[in-house]
Amino acid sequence: MRRALGIWQAIMMILLVSGMMMIVLKYAAISSQHVANTYITEQSELFLNSAVEQTLLAIAFHDRNSGCLSNFSPPDVTIRGITYHADVVITRYYLQQHSHDLALCPTLGYAIKPSSALSHGMAILEVSVRASRGARVLRKLLRRTLQQP
Repeated sequence: MRRALGIWQAIMMILLVSGMMMIVLKYAAISSQHVANTYITEQSELFLNSAVEQTLLAIAFHDRNSGCLSNFSPPDVTIRGITYHADVVITRYYLQQHSHDLALCPTLGYAIKPSSALSHGMAILEVSVRASRGARVLRKLLRRTLQQP
């Protein structure tokens, strides 16, 4: 009698090896998707920080004689087919009680005590960033922050 693998044993080995390969490919796909999602999230957070800085610059250069700046949208950025869009809403300015700017920002201004000169000019920003590919939104971030221009 010859000692060799039978046809059934060979089929079982092929099925076992193919099953293991399917598991490896499944984990590779999951890992690849995780890396892509992490990249989009990191880029969105970087764009959010950039939008905050651009808003602070826009507040600093805004002519308050026409009223205070209430919202700002920096230009969209497209990286590798993904478009990043930000909307910044300035919900409140913290200004000293007898400041000239308080009269110019009647709806957004909030009077603070004169002794707190360090907090004069602070603003609460609500920043919303959307990362999208075409019409499909991939990631959306929202951050509320208190900043001093």
